[in-house]
Amino acid sequence: MIEIKNVTIYSTKDDRTIIKDFHVTIQPGDKLAIIGEEGNGKSTLLTFIYNEQLLANYCTWEGKINRNDYSFGFLSQELTDAEKQMTITDLFRENNWNKHLLQAMDDFGILSLVSEKQVGFLSGGERFKYRFLQLLASDPDVLLLDEPTNDLDLQTMEWLEQFINQTTIPVLYVSHDETFIANTANGIIHLEQTQRKQVPRYTISREPYEEYLSTRMNQLNKQEQIAKKQASDHKKQMTKWNDVWQKAEHQHQNVARADPRLQKKIKSLKSQKKRIEKEAEAFQEVPSVEEASDFQFASTIHVHNSKKILDFSLDVLQIADKVLAKHIHLSITGPERVAIIGENGVGKTTLLKMVKDELLQHSSLKIGYMPQNYEDLLDVSKTPIEFLETIGNKEAITRAFTHLGSMRFTSDEMHHPMVNLSGGQKAKLLLLKMILDQCEVLILDEPTRNFSPLTTPVLCRALTAFEGVIISISHDRRYLHEVATVIYELTPVGLTKGR
Repeated sequence: MIEIKNVTIYSTKDDRTIIKDFHVTIQPGDKLAIIGEEGNGKSTLLTFIYNEQLLANYCTWEGKINRNDYSFGFLSQELTDAEKQMTITDLFRENNWNKHLLQAMDDFGILSLVSEKQVGFLSGGERFKYRFLQLLASDPDVLLLDEPTNDLDLQTMEWLEQFINQTTIPVLYVSHDETFIANTANGIIHLEQTQRKQVPRYTISREPYEEYLSTRMNQLNKQEQIAKKQASDHKKQMTKWNDVWQKAEHQHQNVARADPRLQKKIKSLKSQKKRIEKEAEAFQEVPSVEEASDFQFASTIHVHNSKKILDFSLDVLQIADKVLAKHIHLSITGPERVAIIGENGVGKTTLLKMVKDELLQHSSLKIGYMPQNYEDLLDVSKTPIEFLETIGNKEAITRAFTHLGSMRFTSDEMHHPMVNLSGGQKAKLLLLKMILDQCEVLILDEPTRNFSPLTTPVLCRALTAFEGVIISISHDRRYLHEVATVIYELTPVGLTKGR
């Protein structure tokens, strides 16, 4: 259907090879998930497939793509300023009333595509729905979706899963959500940056996500075992050869230099060494793969079971004149890990900010906060080191370097302004700040939304082991299952407690 041939993409800002010799054919029925750590080129690859000229300001490339006159629908992760200023009516100036569009409108409860509301003022969930309808209105042959679940509530996420599973349109998508990938993908494109982000590699597997992970782990373990055995056998072989060589050398120098048998033996030993070294050139290498980041909260943090953390009540939750919810009460005692869920636009982020302000004002505990928009807290003109260590203490700076290394930051990334970092890297910095400050209460708005499906499990394990308090918003089903000890649903009539 569509062939991407021998594509190599270079970043012009740091002269780094992002993707090398990439080749894939998009086939009918493909539901391909592009996975990998932040900054590995997932969005870049998706954008390249849609229109390589969109990369011209920050990348160069080699290779080509044969689109064969197929049309693409592209859901980008970020909106441009011009797109934010468009009205809903503007999105649908050219409209193809096909069955996919009509069915989706019905499922979303959207009766009209005529409205003067600007896209930039819609909630994240509303914005997704109208932008996705816009894609369907163009009647595309292929769908390209960049982090489509980022702003979705559970109900809309499940709708999208069903759509992807049922559609005959090929779908390529980038996602951080393990459950979403496991429920929809029939193939995986895994992008990695190995050897301190100097050597890109990729793997394409036409199998479901969990099977891919299992196959990958088995292959890596087998390759590592073979490589270690070959190295061990080679070492024994060379030790044995060295013993024989030293004896022959001793005889040659001190006993019988002219003995033709000894000359023949030395020649044979030299030939044997060359053969052993040539065989070693074909040995398996220990697999070079990208490792997930390492989150380690201080084991000394412990909030007592009987300690009252929060007793928050609010008659009306509103933004400007719009009432979102009423009769809210949230009480937390001891080291609970609270997650708040709810439909898009119900006011979860607004509520979390109010809870944060309440704790900062009245709690004696150390509070850490991760907003949904990271740049609310990050001065992106500063470097990661400057953000993490403001005092300039040498020991503290060394500690910051060590932690950044454990998060797979390169030296360049540590010393350059944060403006060029990916969303996942910015999220890591906010978490690192909480770790270094030894925060006892973590207030997290969608903490896993920008982490890869390989890093999210590591973060979930670290948060599960954390013995402080966590108050969070999340629609990540793995996070809700593994981390949260209490789940509240925010509705227009208040907070309803689940488990």
